[in-house]
Amino acid sequence: MRTALLALSLILLPVSSPADDRIPVEMTADRLYGNVNSQLTAEGRVKVVYGDVVITADKGFYDKGAGILRLWGNVEVREPPAHFKCERIIYDLNRKRAVIEKADGWLSPTDRIKADRIERLSEKEWIAYDGIYTPCKNDCPDWSVGAKKFKILLGESFSGKWVTFRVKEIPVLVTPFLSGPIQRERSSGFLFPRFGYRSDDGFTYRQPFYLVLGRSADLTVSYEKRFRDGSAKSAELRYVLGRVNNYGNLFYNQIDRRNEKDWNVKLSHTYRPSDYLYGSLRSEVVSNRTYYKAASGFDVEAQTRLYTKSDLAVSKLWEHAILNANAVYLRYLDGSSDRIYQKLPNLNFYLMDVPLPNTPFTFNFDLESTYFYRKAGGSSYRVNLKPGVRFVRQLGTFKNSAELSYLYTYYQLSGDRKQLYFSDRLAFNSFFPLQSGYSLSLNPELEFSYIESENQDDNPYYDISDRIKGERRISPSLEAYLYGKKGRVARISLSSDYLLGSENAWKDFRFDADLIPADFVSLRETFSYSIESGELKNSNTYLNFSFPFATVWTNYYRQFEEEISYLRWGTSVPLGRYFSFSYSQRYDLLNSKDRERSYSLRVNRGCWNGSLSYRWVKNYDDTIDYQITLTINLLKLGSYGYQLTGRKK
Repeated sequence: MRTALLALSLILLPVSSPADDRIPVEMTADRLYGNVNSQLTAEGRVKVVYGDVVITADKGFYDKGAGILRLWGNVEVREPPAHFKCERIIYDLNRKRAVIEKADGWLSPTDRIKADRIERLSEKEWIAYDGIYTPCKNDCPDWSVGAKKFKILLGESFSGKWVTFRVKEIPVLVTPFLSGPIQRERSSGFLFPRFGYRSDDGFTYRQPFYLVLGRSADLTVSYEKRFRDGSAKSAELRYVLGRVNNYGNLFYNQIDRRNEKDWNVKLSHTYRPSDYLYGSLRSEVVSNRTYYKAASGFDVEAQTRLYTKSDLAVSKLWEHAILNANAVYLRYLDGSSDRIYQKLPNLNFYLMDVPLPNTPFTFNFDLESTYFYRKAGGSSYRVNLKPGVRFVRQLGTFKNSAELSYLYTYYQLSGDRKQLYFSDRLAFNSFFPLQSGYSLSLNPELEFSYIESENQDDNPYYDISDRIKGERRISPSLEAYLYGKKGRVARISLSSDYLLGSENAWKDFRFDADLIPADFVSLRETFSYSIESGELKNSNTYLNFSFPFATVWTNYYRQFEEEISYLRWGTSVPLGRYFSFSYSQRYDLLNSKDRERSYSLRVNRGCWNGSLSYRWVKNYDDTIDYQITLTINLLKLGSYGYQLTGRKK
């Protein structure tokens, strides 16, 4: 009877924290000994509740004066988000620190640890000794890392020295330093090495080294050995200036081959002290065009780049105005930069619609100044001034918006120009309820635009946008939406342009439609029709079926003038809980040839995901570029890949 009463009793032991908060300790057990005002010993089904901490054990001891709680024997600790078991725990209630021996469990939903000893330094920071860490939830983790010492920031990162990487329980790699992607207290050291294969360079080994350069800067330097041809070196500097959003990144990469050396420098900087001021700098310089071929692998777009672009942009916003300053420099890789005009800089001030007192009108003003520069000779500037008045009136479902503006341009070298602009846009919005829960929304629009014709033959031709053609254009359009009980069922858009006074007045007729007739099927259709020739110019049809067991899609694209016709199709099939397979193919209908195929097997195990893909593209000379890629993404460790690229006949 005495044991039962002791097991049900609650001994309230207030503990004073450094902030003078009084948090009670509640302890129950089969047997309690000692003085509740000084020291207390508990045995048998011991349970301690301290705030949101719940600890159970076989035995316990509490020293109220020192604020120390000791528990041992089948200890289980629940302190959300932590939940683990251990042999012994010593808890300093005043400083909220703990020492845990022989622990196994979860410190957070993505931080699982097993260690001989764990020190809890704060609510987020833990240090484990002779332990194994993994974010995998299964009993035998797919991957884990073991180290003599771990530092863990709950839900953020981990870091360790002399770390063993394990697949299942087999050690496969040892590295002197390893950390997760987010570090609160950064430390210098070697990062996880990267492995790969390139058809031109053979096997590659890349070893990065992370270096802390103070509180607001760090540097990652890497050396890559290409066993067949040469090596590569890279450095990436990340920095933060001040407490506002003022940060940047400087990257350098150099590829050394037997017969050539290619390099690339990129600078990116952002300055945003408030929502009303923004600045950015983006700059890139390469040694020559061959750099992209040596560095990009299978990226056709990068391999065919014609120029690099550097630009500086600053924007300042007020209640009714915005100022943009921009400087752009294009460096053409074929050596034609000397003949290209550069905008250094372009300034634009735009006064947004400001209501005119006691009138239904608003006033706007656009001011632009551009300085043009060409290394081969020729530099000048132009100034555009464009004041405008806008009128907007809405009556029910009818809305009319008209604007009258005047463009005056001053050229440094050859006179000026003057052009009158006028536009008027009529819009309707009608809604019609239909039967069976359906409804229809019709939105027709009619816009008239007028630009005064001006002879600009004597103006210097700085860039394409410098010459403005006069026009009188009428643009009708219609957009319709069909809604059902579950939402939108269809959308159809029709539009065209009619140029008054032109020999071929009607321009292309454009049609765009989205149809969702059922939950498992969707159709997208787009085409352009030439009224002048009475023929289609291009069409693009996309059809998608989504079933529980697979997703199937097909796409037909035809461009009539350039004689391009492709049929693409593909599928994605789930293969159980963790795996999926996808396939796609592109077929050249005009030449009756396969142009592209892609196979991909994907896996997602929660703590890691990856893909194995094979892709080939057939060129017009019947050679085939192929690529085999293995990518593995480890939670908190980043991405690692193996890539094989090549060409065959």
